[in-house]
Amino acid sequence: MIGLGRKSIAQKIYEGLKVVEDEGGTWLVIYDFKSKPNPRFWGNLRRLKRFVGEGELIQYSVYKTGSRRGALLAMKVAEYYGGEVVIFKGEVFDF
Repeated sequence: MIGLGRKSIAQKIYEGLKVVEDEGGTWLVIYDFKSKPNPRFWGNLRRLKRFVGEGELIQYSVYKTGSRRGALLAMKVAEYYGGEVVIFKGEVFDF
């Protein structure tokens, strides 16, 4: 049977956040680890796009997304792997 494998950490956290009211905008998730993060962190961070529809790593310690739910999901994933996290909501200016 297809799809009966174990759920990823990203999927488990996402399922817990479905009840969170979403809000659009530009959200930056900035995280830091005291040592090199577990390699599974990066795989789970890449999976976020599948759940919230958009998001990108703009630097090794900065994740940008267009939804509050996506930002919370990235925050929870980073915290799960021991990262310290802050979230900012901002505005992107095109000059």
